[in-house]
Amino acid sequence: MDRRHFLRTGLAGLSLPALVACGSDESNTGNTANPGNPGNPVTPSETVDQMLNPAGAFPWGVSSGDPTAEAVILWTALSPRNTNIDQIPVMLEYVLLEEPLADMTEWNSKFQEGPINRLGEFTAFRDRDYTVKVDLGNQALYSNSRFMQGQIPELTGNQALLYRFVAGSQKSRIGHAKTLPSGEVESVKFATLSCSNYPAGLFSVYEMVRREPLDFVVHLGDYLYEGGGGGTELSRNGVARTPNPQKEMVTREDYVLRHQQYKADPELQALHATHPMIAVWDDHEITNDAYKDGAENHQPEEGDYQERKATAIRTYYNWMPLRERFPRDENTLAPDPREVIYRDFQVGDLCSLIMLDTRIVGRDKQAEIMAVDPDRFNPDRQLLGFEQRRWLSDRMFEAKQRNSIWTVLGQQVMFGQLNILEAPQVELLDQKLLGNLVSINMDQWDGYVAERNRVFNLIKDIGIENLVVLTGDIHTSWAIELYENPIALIGGNQLQRSLGVEIVTPSVTSSGFPDEVADLVSTLLPLLNPHIKYSELKTKGFALIEMQREQMNVTWKYAQSITDESLIGVENEAMRKSFTVQRGSNRFDGALPINIPIPSSPF
Repeated sequence: MDRRHFLRTGLAGLSLPALVACGSDESNTGNTANPGNPGNPVTPSETVDQMLNPAGAFPWGVSSGDPTAEAVILWTALSPRNTNIDQIPVMLEYVLLEEPLADMTEWNSKFQEGPINRLGEFTAFRDRDYTVKVDLGNQALYSNSRFMQGQIPELTGNQALLYRFVAGSQKSRIGHAKTLPSGEVESVKFATLSCSNYPAGLFSVYEMVRREPLDFVVHLGDYLYEGGGGGTELSRNGVARTPNPQKEMVTREDYVLRHQQYKADPELQALHATHPMIAVWDDHEITNDAYKDGAENHQPEEGDYQERKATAIRTYYNWMPLRERFPRDENTLAPDPREVIYRDFQVGDLCSLIMLDTRIVGRDKQAEIMAVDPDRFNPDRQLLGFEQRRWLSDRMFEAKQRNSIWTVLGQQVMFGQLNILEAPQVELLDQKLLGNLVSINMDQWDGYVAERNRVFNLIKDIGIENLVVLTGDIHTSWAIELYENPIALIGGNQLQRSLGVEIVTPSVTSSGFPDEVADLVSTLLPLLNPHIKYSELKTKGFALIEMQREQMNVTWKYAQSITDESLIGVENEAMRKSFTVQRGSNRFDGALPINIPIPSSPF
């Protein structure tokens, strides 16, 4: 049996680290702080160098993600000399820090000061696009692994570190990562991002976020786009923003090339090197307006949709710093069907972060008729699906039991109602009727009214007190208070209790409302949407969130430009918008109250 066959079949039943770790049957030798002279020497550099692209082995940089209080995923991808090479060995080097160090200019000196810890070898497989993940700190996951150098360290909460990968004589750029805080946590700070269409603009927003002192970044989807056009008038460092390939991505090669193009962007690569990312997909990572059985942007001539979806998901897992919990399929290395993207994270006693999939795993097809389709009230229609909804109920109950101060749902599409016409809600035979009568977007929760009501019921039944919903997808900024029937607020009625708040982040580059109508729409929105306390519908940016024990501070920050290279990373400070949410209030402090008089009855 050749070595490659053994690594693909003999390790197929093991979890992610075994698939990428080059294990040894010998006892582990060497030390994480001083590897010494290991009994099983690593592959000679000159041998590895023959496998690597001499122009650069690490063109896609490094990234970290899915941090916990004990571990963090470290990721890279290698560029081979040619694609006939089955596997490439790679080492990890890292330096533990006493405190986070976001300033890139200091990273090299800190790495030189050491002590440098070495760990490996790991293996970059052709069948995984030559990508590598290390779950640093996860000792239980590696309990049966033997490394030629070093051993998996024990990490603690709020542990910062620098890291790089080494293949032969080539080294990757240095990355900075951090585990989540643990215990009694006073504050946590993170940014939310969404919708970064490469040809639509420069990633100025990513550079703004990179400069922020953060615990982590939450990416709410549309990390990349499937389309093949646009970008011809823009360039970065002389490289045109035209998609690669210059066609809609459908095949495995298409998806890999597009991920590689995004990872080569200097601003996105620097962001990944600076902050851990917690990411979920939306639709464009696969194709537009996707659902579990199809997509608006999938035609019969593009092949079987389920195969396309599986290809996109496999590529996404390869190229993103996600923790994988199940073994890959033995023959295809496709993710196990149980490898769902919804998952949760705990930030000490301060915050339970629950990341959802409102796009792929449980979504029924969108209602057919825009605005008025009665099918959106169908109680059988689902957005989360039964399994995910049960999982959500369990996670929310656990958050309540552990007394997490804030419960946060990270998800893709707008949760709060966006009304054109609303009536007072009534309940008949356990079904809620009327309410949100005419809506704009059937792709968001407005198109799945019964599913939203089921989530509202969970919030009330479990007794979640400080709910925060994080949303992307819509390319615009919104601050929304969550009510079951917000029409009751019109006329100044403040008796209805808000069940939480929703923070909708603007896009990184994707287009919002046309400039000539955006301000007018923002002005008119509150007339039938008194729960919407803020909207900005045209400018690119991100939402910055700082959670403290007694309040949450939310600030929308906007880029000066996404087309001018000289303004990359420059904020339009005049547009900055901030609110505070006090613990227990579920309301945005600083928002203007909506007090629209109700006309008297003519009868």
